[in-house]
Amino acid sequence: MKALTLYHPWAMFTEIGWKEVETRDWYTGYRGPLAIHASRHWTSVEGFEYARIVQAADGLMQDPEFQSRPALAASMGCIVAIADLVACIPTAFVQESAAKLKPPFTPAHGWPIERIMGNYESGRWAWILRNVRRVVPYIPARGYQKLWNWTPPAGAFTASEMRLEQ
Repeated sequence: MKALTLYHPWAMFTEIGWKEVETRDWYTGYRGPLAIHASRHWTSVEGFEYARIVQAADGLMQDPEFQSRPALAASMGCIVAIADLVACIPTAFVQESAAKLKPPFTPAHGWPIERIMGNYESGRWAWILRNVRRVVPYIPARGYQKLWNWTPPAGAFTASEMRLEQ
C-alpha cells in the first residue's frame, strides 16, 4: 500500500475528516488506498498554523472526532488513517474540477476550511481524498518523503488488533 507522511497538525486534521485535500508541489498518477502517516515532528510553524485553523474552523473543538482522538503525541510516527486517493488536480482549478468528478467532490467542511489547511498557490496539486478511515489503534511506522510503500502488519485489516473506523 502507498503511504504519505504528513506533519501535525495536518495528519490529525486528515485523520478526523476536517482535511480532505492534501496539497503538494508535485503530481502523482497513483490512485487507490493511501495510508496517512503522522510525522514524528511538529514544528513551530505548524503550531502557529494549528492555532490559526482552530480559530477559523468554528466547531472543530466540539467535533466528537476531535474530542475522542488520543493525544497528538500518541500518533506521532504512526499510521493514523487510510484514505482513497481519487484525483490529483491543479490547485488553480480545484473547485471546478472537483465538481466534475464522478461522483462530484465537495469537502465535508467546505472549501474555505480546505483553503486554510492547504497551500493553493499556482503550480501546486490538490490530492483529493475520499473515504478517510481512522486507524485504531495507531500503527507505529517509519515515515519517508514523497509516496512510499507501507506493508500493514499481518491481518491488520481483519484482526481485532486493529480496526478501521467507519
